[in-house]
Amino acid sequence: MYVTFSRFVFMQLRHTLLFALLFSACIRQEVRSQNAVFDIAYGGFTPEAETAFQYAADIWSQYLISDVPIKVSAKMVFLLPGQLGITFPNGEKNFPGAPYADVWYASCLANALAGEELNPGEMDIDVFLNTGANWYFGTDGAPAGDEYDFVSTVLHELCHGLGFLSLANKIGTEGSFGMIYAESFSPLVTSFPWPQLDTLPGAFDIWLRNGDDVSLLDLENPSDALGLEVTGNNIFLESPEVMAAAGEAGRIYAPSTFTLGSSLSHWNEGTYPVGDVNEFMTPFATDGHANHVPGPLTLAVLKEIGW
Repeated sequence: MYVTFSRFVFMQLRHTLLFALLFSACIRQEVRSQNAVFDIAYGGFTPEAETAFQYAADIWSQYLISDVPIKVSAKMVFLLPGQLGITFPNGEKNFPGAPYADVWYASCLANALAGEELNPGEMDIDVFLNTGANWYFGTDGAPAGDEYDFVSTVLHELCHGLGFLSLANKIGTEGSFGMIYAESFSPLVTSFPWPQLDTLPGAFDIWLRNGDDVSLLDLENPSDALGLEVTGNNIFLESPEVMAAAGEAGRIYAPSTFTLGSSLSHWNEGTYPVGDVNEFMTPFATDGHANHVPGPLTLAVLKEIGW
């Protein structure tokens, strides 16, 4: 909360108002001062995998404020070669406290903004992790050269579940927002009913712009024009929080071949390579490498969408 004060001629009035404002600020801060807690249901996990997953969740708890537990279903399953993890966030729109109307928010974020559980009996995030990957389950960030750091991957996947993802899609030449269907991810099935997205964007999508500084949401949805943009390798996320954190828009991964769940839902790998402070949410993991810090751009986006 930011409060600016004007100069008052009468010092007593100034002190009285200052005290009242500070007292009010303290009350408001106390209402939502609880770090987020993750309630995780595991399937197919070994004890060391559970420990590593919980370690990653605890890292996110240090950054997030919510009075409502974040409910996660975590399963170890066989995924396609090269896939380390796939995450599906549940969704809510037009809820009490929603910053924008007709925009989808990850349900855990919606719960945090509303201050109440909007989806009782449903998970907020489904995370599927590949049993076929050569995982390193330690929490010290020191995988061997041929191992993938499990904590780093879980942190990345949970970030998608928190709302760092686009609802963009492309079928043939036609690009769209809010036209993603459950059958596209078969045989994986979410634990919660698939939200009927109704051609509406997500909170992340509000801030996507092309190289000419045109919002992607200003284009006809669906349309071939939008299809050209989402595979034009020229998409940026520009928002007040991102500009404050980096001084420039963040470049988004938008390759010439659209990949559902990857395109527009990550930072550009070439712009933020391994070792860069903002590599955390790029699309490709590197074996023998760990990163347990979200980075300023990613944290700025989460703050922008409501965290």
